[in-house]
Amino acid sequence: MKRILIITAHPDDEAFLVGGTVAKYTKAGNEVSLLCATKGEAGSTGYSGIKREELGEVRTKELTDSCQVLGIHEVKFLENQKDGKLKESNPGEIEDGIFKYMTQVLPDVVITFDPTGISNHPDHIRMCFSTTYSFQEYVKWLDSVYEEKGIQGRYEEVWLKRIEKMVQSHIEPKLYYACMPESIAMYAKKAKIIPVEAFGKPWNGVADKKITTVIDIHPFASKKLEALKCHTSQIADVDRFVASEGNPLFDREYFILRMHGKEEVFMGKNDEVSDKL
Repeated sequence: MKRILIITAHPDDEAFLVGGTVAKYTKAGNEVSLLCATKGEAGSTGYSGIKREELGEVRTKELTDSCQVLGIHEVKFLENQKDGKLKESNPGEIEDGIFKYMTQVLPDVVITFDPTGISNHPDHIRMCFSTTYSFQEYVKWLDSVYEEKGIQGRYEEVWLKRIEKMVQSHIEPKLYYACMPESIAMYAKKAKIIPVEAFGKPWNGVADKKITTVIDIHPFASKKLEALKCHTSQIADVDRFVASEGNPLFDREYFILRMHGKEEVFMGKNDEVSDKL
């Protein structure tokens, strides 16, 4: 069983970003947790007349419903982080929160945005860099735990069993960036699934040659759709995403394996694309 940690910026990111992959892995008996930076209080209020001051609470409930659909084990929010303001956060504040949660969950796999934020969203980009730094610190911390041996009596039993298994297997966690290949972005723009520009920059995706992992989510497309539809306050974005017949993002989700333990990973010319995390 894998323990997978998804790290996002807003409610609905989990469904758009990795909804099919999460549904696939939870169905297979893996444990998935979600750490979301904000409650999405600066997002759209939709068509239902939700008051701005109520939006964070509404989107929190939508996220809970979406995670239940996808089989996500636990949902946590970072403290004191505001939607649209992550780049203004104090240095180390976000990173400390992510690192602390990693040491509690002990993930084998961590997934966040690629450095473009997929949609150029500044919050997404900040979460990419903050998660990457926190992952590196988590790996160093694991090494110290592996070497220490004297962990008995300091942590609760469930945590001890997990860390013991990791120590015995010397598991090297993986960090993945969820992304949109350039070829898919080009198609999606023509099909009006995504805008040509977002946040003042072209929506380009990442070079196809950088993709290391492609997950077939076609059997779980209905779960991804159901999770997306939980986010009723953001229905305009959801409707645009699902309106195009044959949307390729209901067939596959794409990832870049960025780190394996302490080692940085780059897709080589002769490397094969993996079909699993």
